Amino acid sequence: NFIAHLAPKDPTPIALKPIAKLQEAAISAISFVGKPYFWGGTNPDDGFDCSGLVQYVLMQSGLRKLPRTSRDMYDASSPVEVEHMVVGDLVFFDTNNTKQVNHVGIYVGEGRFIHAPSTGKVIRLDKLAQNYWQKNFIGAGRVLKLD
Repeated sequence: NFIAHLAPKDPTPIALKPIAKLQEAAISAISFVGKPYFWGGTNPDDGFDCSGLVQYVLMQSGLRKLPRTSRDMYDASSPVEVEHMVVGDLVFFDTNNTKQVNHVGIYVGEGRFIHAPSTGKVIRLDKLAQNYWQKNFIGAGRVLKLD
C-alpha cells in the first residue's frame, strides 16, 4: 500500500502526454519569429501565412493535420474558455470585420500568441490584451484532448 501511494497514478512520461505535444508546437512556432509572412505559405523555405504556420508546427510536433484555412481550423477545434487556455491552444480572430474567422495564432502563455500577421510583416508575438486583438477575438480552440 505504501508503494502504491508513492507511485504516480499516470505512469506516462510527461514528454508523451498531449500537453507536451501542444507545448512542442508552440516552441516550434516561436523559432519562426522574424521570418517574413508569405500569403499561401506552408513551409519554412517559402514562408508562412497564419494558417500555414499553425498547420506546419502542429504536424511537425506529431499532432493531427488540421484543415488549411483558419475558419476550418476553428470548426475542427474544440472551444476553450480564455481562462482555461494552455500553451499550444489556438486563438482565432476576425480581422476583416466580417464576423467570420480569418486569422489564427498559437497561444504561448502569459497572454501572448504567435502568428503570421499579413503581407509585408513578419511572424511575431503579440499580446491578446492589445486593443486590436481584443476587439477582433472570436475564440480559442484546442486540437486534442488533454486527458
